[in-house]
This record gives sequence, C-alpha cells and structure tokens, in this order.
Amino acid sequence: MKLTGMTDVAVRILMLMAVNRNDKWTIDRLSEATNSGRPQVAKVVQILNRKGYIKSRRGRLGGLMLAHAPASINIGKLIRNVEDNFALVECFACSPSKPCPLEGVCRFRGKLKHALDSFMEELDAINLTQIIENADEIRTSVESNIERKVEFSA
Repeated sequence: MKLTGMTDVAVRILMLMAVNRNDKWTIDRLSEATNSGRPQVAKVVQILNRKGYIKSRRGRLGGLMLAHAPASINIGKLIRNVEDNFALVECFACSPSKPCPLEGVCRFRGKLKHALDSFMEELDAINLTQIIENADEIRTSVESNIERKVEFSA
C-alpha cells in the first residue's frame, strides 16, 4: 500500500505540534517546518481541524495547536481519517456498474484485503507518543532543515 503525501504531511504536522506543545503554529510555519507546499499544508490542516486532531484560535495570540494529548492520537485512525481511498487494486472498487469478471472466483482480492488489514492493524497499535519518543532529535532536525533553507536562499 502506498500512502499519499497527505498522510505524510498530516503525521509530520502532528509530530511537530506534539514535540512543541506550547507553540502556536501557522500554516506558513508548518509549511516551512515540514518542507511541504503551503496549499497542501493548508488542505491537511483543514482535514485535521475538521476531524478534531488540531484546534485553531484566531487573533494575535491565536494559531494552530494539538487538540489532544499525543498518547490519545492513534496513527491507524489518523490514516483512515486522512486517506480517502484504500483500494489497493481496481477490483477493490468494483460495483454493479463496473463489475469484475473474476468476482466470486478470484483469490487475489482476499489476499490483498488480508495484507491491508494486517498493515492497518500494525498502525492501529501505534499512538503519536510512540513516534515522538525522540522529541529532542525531531526538534533539532527541523531547526537544522530551516537553517539550511535560510543559508541556501541567502
């Protein structure tokens, strides 16, 4: 299974917010910190806000922040909330208007479904706290990346 860039950016955003719990984030700052395009970050932030992972406050003291403790954010559930298509192959999306000629006799579809279920089961066992145990290293990595960008643009 290939997860989309949306999931990648969503996980990065939540990781950054989790290791910097007291910070208020903006879309521009998240875009820079995640090394992702502003439009994509804006779209992911909208999804994360709508699904309740982050909250936003307007005004001078406002910004974006994590809505829950990192331990309560399940990575499998996050991916299901961000990804809109888990069809590993076209036949996962078969319908009466577009039937599969092997429906009822194909064993490949069942094997792929089992593989996808196993993949998601692994991710269901992970929460955000588990992937930010190296918080200091995450902060340092992001700061170094931002400094490199400043050097290259100068």
